[in-house]
Amino acid sequence: MPAVRHDGAVRTTPRTPTAAAVQRRLELGLGAVRGVTLAWGLLVAAIDASSGVLRHPVPALVLLGVLVVWSVAWTVAVARRARWVGGPLGVGIDLVLASVTVAADQFVYAGDRSQSLASAWPLAAVLASGVAAGPGWGLVGGVVVGLVNVVAAGADGDVTGRVLALLGSTVLYGAAGWVAGWVAAQLRTTAAAAAEAEARAEVARTLHDGVLQTLAVVQRRSDDPELVELSRAQDAELRAFLRGTSDRAGARPDAGVAPGTGAARGTDDAADVAVLLGPALAAVEGRFGVPTRLVVVDPGDARGDAARALVGAAAEAATNAAKHSGSAEVWVSVDRGEPSGTLVVVHDEGHGFDPRSTPEGDGLTGSVRGRLDAVGGTVAVRSAPGEGCEVTLWAP
Repeated sequence: MPAVRHDGAVRTTPRTPTAAAVQRRLELGLGAVRGVTLAWGLLVAAIDASSGVLRHPVPALVLLGVLVVWSVAWTVAVARRARWVGGPLGVGIDLVLASVTVAADQFVYAGDRSQSLASAWPLAAVLASGVAAGPGWGLVGGVVVGLVNVVAAGADGDVTGRVLALLGSTVLYGAAGWVAGWVAAQLRTTAAAAAEAEARAEVARTLHDGVLQTLAVVQRRSDDPELVELSRAQDAELRAFLRGTSDRAGARPDAGVAPGTGAARGTDDAADVAVLLGPALAAVEGRFGVPTRLVVVDPGDARGDAARALVGAAAEAATNAAKHSGSAEVWVSVDRGEPSGTLVVVHDEGHGFDPRSTPEGDGLTGSVRGRLDAVGGTVAVRSAPGEGCEVTLWAP
């Protein structure tokens, strides 16, 4: 379950400005959904009241009016970035109103009806609670609303023949709340990772034109071995810092990198792929001068031999791209595999080739496929002339 922060907001993950912007857009979309469902609910209530199906039209219309006022206030608060929307107050009011609405639906109608009061507004409220508070609270809130519906139906009369439908609505509410929270969390994480990668890329471009080029000149032209070694070490540390890996797991940027291959060796079996990839890619970039951008969405759960094989294969794929593709830069992304393991994608926007007519070189066959075959991993290559190349690697 998510924790309640000191400012009253219920949060499952830290909110960077980018993640907060993604969440606000999701919530504004839900505000539009609320408006559509309420407009339809008011139309249906008016028709049912005139036909006599709605046996208590005044309480029904009063409740719909309350939902309209709350929906407008909620949407305006989202647009103004009010913190209480994602806190216990906002989530609580949403779930209470959703519960009252599904319960009132059982009593304001005279009998069977084809349409529910307020249409799908309770579902929109459950979705909003999941987006604001996370999948756990979304699941709990949805189940509570569904159970209120079951209890209200039982209190209103015989539920024989309706049990499956009532239980189905409970499952739907709970699943919808959980899925909304999970999707929102994934979007926030991905957006934050992409924004961080773009920021680091911008800093890297700036430093590459200044500090890194100066260090490279020192390494090439200096006759002082100590100065050359110092500049080389500083170059590696700076490149690793730009990838956000120099302070993870206490690893030195140049630790565990096999000269000439970028493969990790002698590393901690607990280290994840994201930690090991930083120095490996720094070695590739240092050798060929082609920027390699690392984006970590989720490090996955590959560890030990599987992680080292995946890092070695990714470094070799990045080496091939840097040497042969003609691309100005190489992108490497890390994400959790499905259903387990770690997925690494090496992408370039270079010349590309036709995999059907181009035989694989020793690097791809031995260093990439051979490494991953040994640990039960997989390799997929997608390329076409003029469209770059994408190598997808997975290890358990």
